[in-house]
Parts: sequence; structure tokens; C-alpha cells
Amino acid sequence: MTTRVLVPYDTSEQADYALEHALGEFDDAEILLEHVIEPFTNYTGAGGYDTTRYKQELQNAESMLETVCDRYDDDRIETLVHYGRPVHKILQTVDEEDVDTIVIGSHGRDGATRLLLGSVAETVARRSPVPVTVVRQPAERYEAPDHVLVPFEGSDASKHALQYTLDRFEDATVTALYVAVPAKGDAGTVDNVFDALEDWDDERTAHVESILSAAETVAADSDRTVDTQNIDGTPANAIVEFVDEEGIDRVVLGSTGRDGLTRLLLGSVAETVVRRSPVSVTVVK
Repeated sequence: MTTRVLVPYDTSEQADYALEHALGEFDDAEILLEHVIEPFTNYTGAGGYDTTRYKQELQNAESMLETVCDRYDDDRIETLVHYGRPVHKILQTVDEEDVDTIVIGSHGRDGATRLLLGSVAETVARRSPVPVTVVRQPAERYEAPDHVLVPFEGSDASKHALQYTLDRFEDATVTALYVAVPAKGDAGTVDNVFDALEDWDDERTAHVESILSAAETVAADSDRTVDTQNIDGTPANAIVEFVDEEGIDRVVLGSTGRDGLTRLLLGSVAETVVRRSPVSVTVVK
């Protein structure tokens, strides 16, 4: 059960989306609203260190978070202000505050103190020991997703992602999608090309059945059913296109995948989906 949710916060629209999402999806959890003051140099003309700017930044951050709390008027929100590198401080807070999950905007505002601009959200999603939801859409009134996509390739991480989805979204349609990577080779003749394609087709059929059967087993163990789909293509592109074409509301995926010919979610693929998905993405370890 999720009891403590961390929301890194600056003054961007995306940070507000993340907070609204966290309040709606985790309606019984405590929300930790964290603002990170990024490092700055602040020396006096005489060469000594002056703490005036830090104190002012701290006061500004505390005032900003107080205003946010007043706007949302929810006594579950607790505020934190830290000084340092955003990714480091966010992950440190996860450890020190016993955080169960992170909800973060996909990007933040421009400026010297920007927090969530692209790479920070992606790095947090990659390095966090707890699930991370990267929020895309505004959520003036949060609604649980109707259709959740779980890219699935049989690894422990994809099984954890599917189990997480089944546990959290009890009323949603869940689709497990396997993206099979088409055969590639150095076939120099037409005959070799056709032989390679025939071998790939035979291997693909058996492999897809095995992978998706594992997804069905995970669902059956939770007394749920799962819709299974498979397509050929480049994994990240195929996942994003599937989201667009099938009206998916949320993507839940593992952060790493298994090695092999058809590996799916190894590092850069998950990051690319986080970056390009038109809907919110939850990354599960």
C-alpha cells in the first residue's frame, strides 16, 4: 500500500499537474512536496562567503510552497525545501523519508533554478528505487485510467510492472504488449533473405506465445485477465505509436529488461518512452 508520495515541485505547470495527479491517484497517502534550490555561487566582493542569497532563496521557496498548500487546501501535504543537485536530493529524500513512490512533472520551467527539465525526470525514473510516474496531462479532476498499457517481454521487471498495474488499477483494461524485433542479417541473395524471414517467422510465433503466456499467468494469479497484443517493430517507436492509436490512458513499464535477441526495455528504450509518450508513464523496478 502506498502511504508516502514524493512530488518534486517548482512553479511550472507540469509540477502542478504532478501534484494534482498525486492527490487524486493516491487519495489516502501523505504527499511530500519538495522544492530543491539548485547550487549557486554567492561570494562577496571581498572574497568572503555571503549567506544572504541562500536565506532569501530559502524564504522564497518556503513562501511559494505555503501558497501552493493554501491553494490545494489538503492537510495531507507536507513541504520540504532542500539545497543541492535536484536528482541527488530527490533520491536522498526517497531514502530518508521512506517514500513509496515519486510523481514528477515531465519537464519544468526555464531559468537558473529549473528543476524538472527533461533529463532530471528521466534520470530520476531510471535511478529511483521506487516506482516513478512521469506526468504529462493536466488533471483538474483526477480520473483513474480506463486502459493501461504494459510493455511486456518476460523479464522480472516487466512482470513487476504488470503486477503493479493489476494491483493498482483494479477497474482498468490492461493490455500486455510484446514488441518483437524483426530479423536482421547479412543475407546477400534473395534465397538467403527468404530463408531468414521464414526462420524468423517460425521463431517469432513460438516466442510470442511463450512471452504472452507468461503475462496471462501473472494476471491469472491475481484473478484478473489481461488483453495480450504483439507487434513487430523498434520497441520505443512501436510502444509510442500503440499508445496513440489505441487510446491508452497510462503506460506502466519496467525500467530494465532481459538480454537476448528481442530484449525490450533495456535502459534507453524505457527512457525514450518516458520522453516521447503522450500520456503519463509509470516506471517500476
